[in-house]
Amino acid sequence: MFENLLTISDAAKLLGVSPSTLRRLEKNGNIEEYGLKVIYTPGGQRRYILDEVQQLYSNQGFSGQTGFGIKPALLIRDLTIAFTESHSQLSIKMDNQIAATQQLIEEALTDKIPIIFSKTIYESENKVSRLWCEKFPSLQILDRESTWVNIHPDLADYPYDMVNATVYISTLYDNQVDDYLQKREIDTVILAGTTTSGSIRATAVDALQRGYRVIIPKEAVGDRNQTLQNSTLVDLNARYADVMNLEKVLKGMKL
Repeated sequence: MFENLLTISDAAKLLGVSPSTLRRLEKNGNIEEYGLKVIYTPGGQRRYILDEVQQLYSNQGFSGQTGFGIKPALLIRDLTIAFTESHSQLSIKMDNQIAATQQLIEEALTDKIPIIFSKTIYESENKVSRLWCEKFPSLQILDRESTWVNIHPDLADYPYDMVNATVYISTLYDNQVDDYLQKREIDTVILAGTTTSGSIRATAVDALQRGYRVIIPKEAVGDRNQTLQNSTLVDLNARYADVMNLEKVLKGMKL
């Protein structure tokens, strides 16, 4: 019931106000004037509806839409064993990300849209990899030869145009993927995979700075908890990408 709700801290941060401001608006009976409702958990914690916060955010001048360009590509990140198996140190909260990504792949194959699968690896001799691992020690399991970096079985047999092993947070950082896209005059990237607050966010920012339109089907990305997932999607949609439902993305891929 509470999966698509934001905490008062997350809602306040996204709206650029303090939690006390939201509490005061509620106490004074003014909260609904801003299009917001307050829902209480069984433990008495305030929650705010994600879509309503998104709408208010948009009304403040954020969340413009760039839409699809002419030539899209599908970029999938880290839907590997390490991020999808529940017993892994790196696992995300799994819902329907694999099934949603399968639909994106099938549509891309039908419409001859390039598909690139990027997976994070750990290389002890690489300075960036070592530094990232100091911050995030669990990455050590992602040795290039480890089964942890194998693509999820339901996605493993598709004919990807490129499988890119990378030590970088952004899929585009080392230029191999970007060069591939540039040569094919790609103007839109559709991002799927994990984590929404990590590599998906970093790639979205990087892609926008390189001149790509960025599309994120919300059912096809995941993170380690729903609160982090929700707040990151709201902020991505506000600043760097068009966050859409899967059905709308699939329709846009047909154009």
